[in-house]
Amino acid sequence: MAQNAIVHRDIPRYTRADFTALRAWLNRIDTHRIAQLYYTEDELEHLGLDDPADLSDRLAVMREHLMARAVAVNPLLAEGLRNAKSSERWSKVAMAYLFRAAEFESSQPQATDAVGAWFKPRIARCVGQEGIRTLADLLSLIERHGPGWWRPIPRIGEGKAAAIVRWLIAHEETLGKVAFTGTREPVPVAGPDGKFAPVTLRPDHPILVPLEAMRLPSELDGSRGLNRAPLFSLIHASNDLEAIHAYLVKFRDKALTHRAYRKELERLLLWSIYTLRKPLSSLMVDDCEAYKDFLAEPPDEWTGPKKPRWSALWRPFEGPLAPQSRQYAVTVIKAFFKWLIDVRYLAGNPWVAVGAPAVDVPLTPMQIDKALPQACWSALSGEGGYLDQAVLHAEPRLKTQLRLARAAVLLIGTAGLRRAEAATSQRGKLARIASSKVGLWELHVLGKRQKWRTVFIDERTVEALRDHWQDRGEDFERGEGFLLSPLVIPKTDPAFEKHMRDADGDGIVGRGFAVDALGRLITRSLKWIADSPTIAISEFERALLRTRGVHDLRHTFGTVAAGKGLPLDVLQRVMGHASLQTTSIYVQAERKRSIEEMSKFFGG
Repeated sequence: MAQNAIVHRDIPRYTRADFTALRAWLNRIDTHRIAQLYYTEDELEHLGLDDPADLSDRLAVMREHLMARAVAVNPLLAEGLRNAKSSERWSKVAMAYLFRAAEFESSQPQATDAVGAWFKPRIARCVGQEGIRTLADLLSLIERHGPGWWRPIPRIGEGKAAAIVRWLIAHEETLGKVAFTGTREPVPVAGPDGKFAPVTLRPDHPILVPLEAMRLPSELDGSRGLNRAPLFSLIHASNDLEAIHAYLVKFRDKALTHRAYRKELERLLLWSIYTLRKPLSSLMVDDCEAYKDFLAEPPDEWTGPKKPRWSALWRPFEGPLAPQSRQYAVTVIKAFFKWLIDVRYLAGNPWVAVGAPAVDVPLTPMQIDKALPQACWSALSGEGGYLDQAVLHAEPRLKTQLRLARAAVLLIGTAGLRRAEAATSQRGKLARIASSKVGLWELHVLGKRQKWRTVFIDERTVEALRDHWQDRGEDFERGEGFLLSPLVIPKTDPAFEKHMRDADGDGIVGRGFAVDALGRLITRSLKWIADSPTIAISEFERALLRTRGVHDLRHTFGTVAAGKGLPLDVLQRVMGHASLQTTSIYVQAERKRSIEEMSKFFGG
């Protein structure tokens, strides 16, 4: 009697390289080219693929295996997949069904896999120079060296390193936990869809992440907080994180306010979980007082230079907060907790018994001492001035960026715009004033408190905008869109989707700047001018331009306009001040400057 033996065949395991290679093969890309693009030499040797024919056989077997799995899951797919195979024409839909069959446990990465099996060959080659062959080697390297593990490796920058760590964290189930011995641990970055990989906040393993990446452990999520209201809540939030998101929805149409409030609330939530080990909905009055002290002196591991929110080096603070900033933080938090009471999420408000940090009241509500002197502004903005010289003497690759910077500086400095107003100004809101004898144009801008106002710019500024639009390849006279638009687009999917016309990347549509990005452009351009050896500029003015930013140009407009005798009521309307008292500060500043200069004159 024969004895039946059950033999378990190993389930084939396919890697990222295999899936990418199969897609290319089904699109009839040359097999030799596929081997060059998607496999390292080590990986080909490990798989026993000595020539293109061997690779073709592997991909054919892989196709048959995935087809069988797809049909087993959904028999209705059988005919469509057979037709695609026989005709050798694989539509996007057919490929989608085929690759969906790859979503099973054996396709998950293992620590013993070669790096090249899951990362692009150029990444595998870079880390291979450091002796890193497997994913286990890579995990060990990161654990030993902490967040700066990538610095000694050529061609692995901060962005690539953060993406690698994000991928490793996403596959911790099969690779094991990504452990770090350093005090500053990388955070997952945003993926191609712009979404953050979630990180659960655990006090025993603190990782500082922005609000979008936070997940709360059940014991600290506030669902059973001591201060939760017993009454029916008016919001759907079941925990503290959801309550924060519900509150921020109020400001979805006010980008600057939304960003500022989000920053304060994510700081508070991180502190509450990691420092107090308690949810927001369990905070008491003495806890709130402790947070005020924390703002004045956050730990070193919480601070760092300003970085994008997706960066592995992002930190909640750049350093200790000034008294004015601490006062603002407490004001924002108090408003948030009052709202939680109003919607019956919390029973009481511990912040009601907390005083705001003491702040010295300045003589003037605005710091306008950084406004450029009139002579310096004229030398910078005038015909043939520093802005024009910068464009003239720059290398060809920099000329378009400097023409963009010139348009931005002139737009803000001649109209007194805030940076957010400049970033969102539209071509359709700009028109020539027919009755003007000096080539004056008017621009309608949406300012603070969602109020429209009219500002005025001269022909020189419009010419600078025309040059910028020509660099964009767009018709300024008939075009639509933002007056200022980036010319250099980051190589990320969110940036690509925002700025490009279509999937083929057919040019820039003139999408506007992020407010911070416009600020960085202007600040860097002024520093470039200050440091340029080809521009004839005094050392005093070089020092001024190295330390000036966007808002200083708005103050420059105010002081120059006041110095030239522009009526105060006109200046108030143009600058969008709610109070005439605010506008009068520019007159006081100009008078003070006049006294100082005349004192120098009569003093010899």
